[in-house]
Amino acid sequence: MQFQFPPRSTRGAVLGFAWSQIALVMAGVIAAVVALNLLVAGERGAAIAAFAGCVALITLGLLRLKGRRVTEWAPVVAGALLQRRAGQNEYRGGPYAPNSAERWMDLPGPASAYVWLPATATDGTTRIGLLHHRKEKTVTAALTCFGTNLILADRDVQTQRLTDWAQLLNILGSEYADAGLIRWSVTSRAVPDTGNAAQRFLVNRAVDTTSAAYRSLAQLTAAAAPAAQRHEIYLSVVFDIARLSGEITQAGGTDAAIAAVVLDRLTGIAAAVAEAGVTTGGWLSPRAYAAVIRTQFDPNDQEVVDLRASTTATGDGPTAAGVEPRLAGPVAARTIGWNTYQHDSAYSRTLWVAQMPRQLVAATWLSPLYMRTACRRTVSLVAQPVPAAVAQLATRREKVSRAGDEVTKRKLRLVRTAREDDEARAVEQIDREQAAGHVRYRYALLVTVTATTMPDLDRDVRSVKRILSRAGCEAIVLAGEQDQAFAAGALPLARGLKPARGWSA
Repeated sequence: MQFQFPPRSTRGAVLGFAWSQIALVMAGVIAAVVALNLLVAGERGAAIAAFAGCVALITLGLLRLKGRRVTEWAPVVAGALLQRRAGQNEYRGGPYAPNSAERWMDLPGPASAYVWLPATATDGTTRIGLLHHRKEKTVTAALTCFGTNLILADRDVQTQRLTDWAQLLNILGSEYADAGLIRWSVTSRAVPDTGNAAQRFLVNRAVDTTSAAYRSLAQLTAAAAPAAQRHEIYLSVVFDIARLSGEITQAGGTDAAIAAVVLDRLTGIAAAVAEAGVTTGGWLSPRAYAAVIRTQFDPNDQEVVDLRASTTATGDGPTAAGVEPRLAGPVAARTIGWNTYQHDSAYSRTLWVAQMPRQLVAATWLSPLYMRTACRRTVSLVAQPVPAAVAQLATRREKVSRAGDEVTKRKLRLVRTAREDDEARAVEQIDREQAAGHVRYRYALLVTVTATTMPDLDRDVRSVKRILSRAGCEAIVLAGEQDQAFAAGALPLARGLKPARGWSA
């Protein structure tokens, strides 16, 4: 079974140009007219300055940098400069954090508004970590998942798994979207296996530790420790409290009511994921959730957290698995330059996959990123289901706009490019898929690479970009947005999508 992703749309308001580009070009034309008038009036210096302004405005209106228009870079650059001017590019947590209450979790940036909601599963003993974003009025939870080998499975098994996953996407985008689900993400991270399970197994199970076989295996497992990796997968879901307001009000309107309503949805989602053939390990507890976030900010804590998880839990005592929820955030974090984020003991850089493969690819097209990288990296796919009515209106508007552009190009005798043909076919394909009952999604694929030194980070980022390029992807480092990109790409919080506007999809 093969797939083909649609090309990233380049259509703008008029003939592929956005309104901001048109405004800059028009300003450049006005500057040219003013320059001519000044030249006629004998103001040679002012005319040269006006001509220079004309060239600059038209260049800014038409130029593209790293997959974005200059007009799209303007708010990013302005925001980064204002952030540095206000001293908001550095964060201090831990003993310097402003919040110390148990429900708070000191995180930098937009994630600072998260608080913990007390929630207990239906068995009355299992605690589930719910993160309530006070400003966005959302609740987030993360489900532990375990992958199975798809590459070695036969074709029928692969097809069945893909069919089950497609059904799960439709369930999440229709049934649970109507029940308050607004976003979900699949976060897969590769971390060093500091516990070295093979070495522990040998030590615990060996009978004769003086034999040559034991010494040989001990040397082999010890040598494998630095290269061993553990893969963890989390399905994060985000619910909008406003859409659940009726049920929450009937349940009492308290935090406990919010947790009860969300837990009811989580039970159904876990069952739907299991029915799709995905093995699950339950929803993360507050301490387990905090441990994931904490080790993303401070990789040096990974060994301590893993060791704590291997001991017998004693309630909320010092040897309990995980991390105290309010200590999940970093002690210090800052943005270095335009494309690097430093946090506690590591440096990170997040890449945005701006273009998926445009040629036919197999279902395992992303497997080299998981199998051929030895660095610490996190891959996050963030998706937002688009309501059926909005998706239909967006597709209809897209088709009408393209038809209008085609008429205009014929009148102006402009050539239609092959990319425009591909984009038009992609719109038709999306329309047919929606008519067949499939849910339309807005999505973003982010890859966060983490290393302990800057040279290692540069090397690992080049390796990841090379692998993505071989897979047919265009990956772009998110310059000026690395602090927000880390929260979206490295943390299982299902963030990173720009809010939809109007009929856009």
